[in-house]
Amino acid sequence: MIILIFLTFIHLTVNQKIEQTYQKVQGVQSFQIKNLTKDGFPQRSKIKISLTYFDGEIPILLLCLNKPYANMSMDYDSITKEQCYYDANAYEDNNKKQIVSLQDKLVMKKYHKNFNIYEFLENSIFVGAISKLQASYIIQAEIISIYSCSKECRNGGSCFYGVCECLKGTFGDDCSIQGLDILQQSTLSSNYLYYLDIKQLTGATFLRILSNSIPLRQQCYADKPQINHGTQILTNLLQIDHDRIQNCKNITLQVEEQMKVQQTPYYLFKISDQNSVEIFENNVQEVGISKIMLIVFIPLSIILFLLIICCCYKMFKNNSNLQQQKLQTEPIPTYVDIYIPTYKFQEIKDTDIHSMSIDHQYCSICLERFDLLNTVKITYCKHLYHSKCLKLWIEKIKVCPLCRAPLDEQTILSMQPPKSMTLIDQITNKSSNKLKPSNGSLSFFNNHNLTRFQNINYQRSLVCIDQ
Repeated sequence: MIILIFLTFIHLTVNQKIEQTYQKVQGVQSFQIKNLTKDGFPQRSKIKISLTYFDGEIPILLLCLNKPYANMSMDYDSITKEQCYYDANAYEDNNKKQIVSLQDKLVMKKYHKNFNIYEFLENSIFVGAISKLQASYIIQAEIISIYSCSKECRNGGSCFYGVCECLKGTFGDDCSIQGLDILQQSTLSSNYLYYLDIKQLTGATFLRILSNSIPLRQQCYADKPQINHGTQILTNLLQIDHDRIQNCKNITLQVEEQMKVQQTPYYLFKISDQNSVEIFENNVQEVGISKIMLIVFIPLSIILFLLIICCCYKMFKNNSNLQQQKLQTEPIPTYVDIYIPTYKFQEIKDTDIHSMSIDHQYCSICLERFDLLNTVKITYCKHLYHSKCLKLWIEKIKVCPLCRAPLDEQTILSMQPPKSMTLIDQITNKSSNKLKPSNGSLSFFNNHNLTRFQNINYQRSLVCIDQ
């Protein structure tokens, strides 16, 4: 049993990891990984391929769609033109180890290439190395979990979902490359990589003036993670416009979403030859923005002030028009409004209510109960109605709904008491004369009107006027 387990372990080990040594070779050398994939590509796994250099010229570990020519140039442009991939940052930094990975196409995404992870093509993939001079090295291939990182994450980086998540100012698929914050520099040297953290910009653009023109490479890191292969220009300006800044932010966001790692939007700068240069002006952006803000703010303030004045004038004019329209649309008061006073029911209730014919406290026209806040009118015949109800009634039938007393304008005018005996005066003074009727009380008003009412031709009370 123990022997069987041991043999099984040996079998798995052989099929999980293979290697080949190359001693003092040159040109293109191939490396077979068929033993790892003869049973199909392992699920939830990837193939880690590494080249460890020992002696001679540093070779390049290659993944190609087809076997490359032996005379192919060993530079970035020639290699990519031949549809080959390699660990550019590690090779150009003279690392002794270069690592690339192969992954099943079903789980591949666009930005896996940023971390040296490429699609496995069973029938056409070439794995090998190239050197122009003699070199000694070992190529190894092994199956690892898709969630494991092919390289050890350095400088405080952490492995998440099979890729390294780097701390600020560190770059590469293993976080081994360190840069300097260009916002903190007064001089630039070809010995260092400089980065611009776009999130730290206070304006929409970035601009720095240099003391002289230099060959300079600049690139959005998320778009081109190969440190030494940004766009090269000869310039005395470090300048990134708004569109390129926004584009870099968008690409960085896509990398974060696809690879499940946090990544800061960076622009990288590197001097291409052995030069040093001073940053002549460090505040061009801020000064330029201040001037622009000043130039824009003053006219905008004037325009805003004029708009406020126009709005105020328009509002004033509209209010005036509304008042005029309101005056024009207000109904002309009739003799009912003028000669039959209006009161709150609360006021009437607090007076000598027993003299009024409101036993059940209902309006006889609409048959609704009086509310304390209702406006009411009292006819000279001692009947109480809602103001609106009585007005609408008299417009059609000029007699009292209960006793048929005439309520035409002539009769109403003849029933008006002297000004000193109006209900308003008596209700105002009701607290001092509440117990006995006085010449100005509600009882006196009703008795006075009753006497005058009896002296009117009684036949008029039975006639319906202006029906």
